[in-house]
Amino acid sequence: MFRHIIPVIFMCCSISANAQFKNDNVLYKTVDPSELCDQLSRNKGYILLDVRSRGEHLDTSASLGYNLGHLKGAFNIDIRELGNRLSELRTYTDKPVFVYCSHSQRSRRASKILADSGFNKVFNINGGMTALHYTGAIKKPCLQPLFESNNSYSLISASELCEQWDKDKALFILDVRSDSAFRHISLNAKENAYGFIRGSVNIPLEELNSRLPAIPKENEIIVTDIYGEGAAGAAKILKKNGYKKVSVLIEGIDRILLTDEQLLKCKKSFYVSPVTYQLINVTEFGRFAKLNKDYLLLDIRSADEVANKHKDSWRNIGNLKNAVNIPLNELDSRIGEIEKFKHREVVIYGFSSSPEVFDAAFKLQQQGFSSIRVIIGGLFNLRWTAANTKGNSYLASLVTKIPEENR
Repeated sequence: MFRHIIPVIFMCCSISANAQFKNDNVLYKTVDPSELCDQLSRNKGYILLDVRSRGEHLDTSASLGYNLGHLKGAFNIDIRELGNRLSELRTYTDKPVFVYCSHSQRSRRASKILADSGFNKVFNINGGMTALHYTGAIKKPCLQPLFESNNSYSLISASELCEQWDKDKALFILDVRSDSAFRHISLNAKENAYGFIRGSVNIPLEELNSRLPAIPKENEIIVTDIYGEGAAGAAKILKKNGYKKVSVLIEGIDRILLTDEQLLKCKKSFYVSPVTYQLINVTEFGRFAKLNKDYLLLDIRSADEVANKHKDSWRNIGNLKNAVNIPLNELDSRIGEIEKFKHREVVIYGFSSSPEVFDAAFKLQQQGFSSIRVIIGGLFNLRWTAANTKGNSYLASLVTKIPEENR
């Protein structure tokens, strides 16, 4: 039936090649979701350009987690077709053009194409449709009239769920992960490390149709999983079976973990972690790095990634400063090199939140390391956050040796 969504970062990479931020506020301007209303009002006569696939634009994509609605009146030209369809936009060369996709990887490519083709006022909407949802910007009075969706269910952000979870005791939170993932006995280390929302009920997606009687129709239902893909499939099933109030947690448990605890006040009370080491996002790591000096920063990527020589060029994105590289497959044999940090802080990172970083954390725990943190989203998300989220640009200063093609 439905399978886990490929982590969003890799889907974006496969579509948009490299993650480049060097053109931000040089060839085009970037707009934070919190500032979009103001920028639209300042730029009269603007047009909106959605460079996602037609299926994503119409909420009919087979990748259900990418069906995020669209902005009313937007031109929809798939990034893969943009070069051949620029003539459709030629009359807007001197008009403000606001470009978006799902996570602002494809929109950056599109913004560069437009700028290189003589468009004078190009704006990239940072974070794309996902950020408009998870920051709550899409529900502001100025943007709400612009939002359209063909989904039968609603989308809810982690912060909105946080507020409802505190107030609405009848809220039914349905987690549709597999039984093994929910119980943390999967063969996948990442699945085992991702926790759940306190009070949620696990009904695996594959069993949902046969277990519908266990879900009360009179309650508001919030559906989640790790990334939001299976949750969207489950929400469609619920709506078809007469459930009226159904929402999907945007990007699932992954988005909860990627959200700074200072912005998600109830994170510590409503999220239950199954691991004894800490999962921290890149913003939390940034604060940690400012306050701490005597810790080990452990990079468990392969040597070719660290040297920016990986065969997949989009994986060559530099290194965190002062990191020690011990690839996961060498960790057991090289543990003596980091023995002195057994009772000090150890922070582990990889390219992203791949299972390897969680395997590394488990291995270190077995060897007696007592204080371990894993950076959720890894180096890719740190660079993405620095370029896309307000107040986090300083994170870019933590990265060194970025190849020119991936700056």
